[in-house]
Amino acid sequence: MSFFTDKDEKINCFTTGNLTVGLKEPEWDPKKDNDGKNLYPGCTLYKNPTVKNITDSSHGEEPCYVRMKVEILDKQGEPISDMEKLNLIYKTIYYDPEFKGSYTNTGESIKLVQNRKPGYSLKEMTSYSMINPLWEKDTYRSGKASLVFNYKGKDGTGILNNGEESMLFTTIVIPTDWDNRQIQLVDGYRLDISVQAVQAQGITAPKEAWAVMDQLTGGADEKDI
Repeated sequence: MSFFTDKDEKINCFTTGNLTVGLKEPEWDPKKDNDGKNLYPGCTLYKNPTVKNITDSSHGEEPCYVRMKVEILDKQGEPISDMEKLNLIYKTIYYDPEFKGSYTNTGESIKLVQNRKPGYSLKEMTSYSMINPLWEKDTYRSGKASLVFNYKGKDGTGILNNGEESMLFTTIVIPTDWDNRQIQLVDGYRLDISVQAVQAQGITAPKEAWAVMDQLTGGADEKDI
């Protein structure tokens, strides 16, 4: 098992063998664009955590199983336990299938438009899911403030081949119908996102892959974007 850290992007990845995966979200830049600061009812921002199998194919193909973990933390970096807060935060995360960004490039959408005025109401968001349908929540490993999502892919095998990528969600939406109290409740929340991967060769199914990864990591989780 190898431990990779990209200091610029603050990305940490667990890998095995010759496998290398990357995690980026080119749409999110708090330092340059003040993303995530001064949120208000109706605020809409692109945020696209995307994993890619970036294994050097000159050393051979290395398909893998991948999972992402989203930790919901407060200003002090501690997991949020207040369910009212968590339920509000869940309603800020969405996947827009029309979003055109990628692992390396920024993008836009004709559906959920960044900085649209007056923004979107909760009713308008009912047709959108929290995550990309190519991923599924791991109910066994997820907690209230620690959400684990396994990649299943278009064919259901859960394998991410060399050069392939997939984003988990695309957009942060603060509903227009939130009041001051609701805004204050979620003030300062943070999403720490990590990715873990394990080689697909020699492993017959995703369930087996995650058991292997749990054993290799000893229950530890790395972060963050």
